[in-house]
Amino acid sequence: MRWLRWAGLLAAGLAASQVWAASAASCRSEADSPACQYQQAGEASCSDVARSERTACLQQFTPPANCRRERDQAACIALQQAQYQCSQQQGAARRQCLAAALPAPTCRPGTAQERCRALQEAASRCGALFGSRRRQCQHLAIQQLDDGSEQR
Repeated sequence: MRWLRWAGLLAAGLAASQVWAASAASCRSEADSPACQYQQAGEASCSDVARSERTACLQQFTPPANCRRERDQAACIALQQAQYQCSQQQGAARRQCLAAALPAPTCRPGTAQERCRALQEAASRCGALFGSRRRQCQHLAIQQLDDGSEQR
């Protein structure tokens, strides 16, 4: 019975890889569509990233094709425009370019002005990072700004 379970898992894995390959192939055939262009831009931003970190990188640097569905439409549009501005670069250089091209994040209504400034400063320091490294960088930057250890 165990072999049956393993065979089922293997079949599911093969089916998933074929679906992914089909979506990549359809993107190659429809290269002019905005969704494909944004997917390719995200892949160019993460071309030098290890496979284990690639998903986090793609989530951060691949703009959605339709910004009307996004919570922060201005940030979505800004990422689309930044990807266009940085289109001549690849990998880490492209992520640095994107970080420089993106505006500071807007703060939620009701956020204290000092806290908002700390969040924006942390975002500018950690702009090219992604995933857990970005979260750790932002946490440390905010902590330094909050306790004043940056000035020591």
